[in-house]
Amino acid sequence: MNYDEAVLATVTRAQAMRELAAHGVNAAEFFADVGDKQMYTGAEVLDWLGY
Repeated sequence: MNYDEAVLATVTRAQAMRELAAHGVNAAEFFADVGDKQMYTGAEVLDWLGY
């Protein structure tokens, strides 16, 4: 998946947590900033990670 596809993707909470873990960041900080939801857009995750 390229960046453009990832931005438009929808991911589950578990998928987002795996991506956050892969980047070595604290998921609690992500949830505090973005919200604790069942689904996230790829843009939410990637933007928060600084991409």
